[in-house]
Amino acid sequence: MCIIVDANRMGAFLADPPEEDAAPVRRWIDTGRGSVVYSTGGKFEKEIQGRARQRLLRYSQAGRARFVPEDRFIDDQNTLEGQIRSDDPHVLALARATGVRLLYTGDTDLIADFKDKALGVGLTLIRHAARLQGNA
Repeated sequence: MCIIVDANRMGAFLADPPEEDAAPVRRWIDTGRGSVVYSTGGKFEKEIQGRARQRLLRYSQAGRARFVPEDRFIDDQNTLEGQIRSDDPHVLALARATGVRLLYTGDTDLIADFKDKALGVGLTLIRHAARLQGNA
């Protein structure tokens, strides 16, 4: 199973040790029970830099992350622009392009977008990272 980590929680996710609410997500990834889906194209290029990009590359090399090229979701991202509450059409488009149904975020507007069936997203949001403990 895969998860998208929103930029607003990336620091908590990558901290050593990870912040309390990010710890279950990190443990889930680090133990190989889950993986991160990410991109560095489009808006992701500004959001995922430096240490975050290096860690995601290491996860990818270890088979715990999957890179998605921008061309797989850019058209959908452009379509979503202006139709959603959040400023994250790239996150929604990435999820729709990959079928990823899990999102780790603190952005209430993005949460609302993920829940909005009118957008055709139809994704399941894990609100509390602790739910990743036990069952993957």
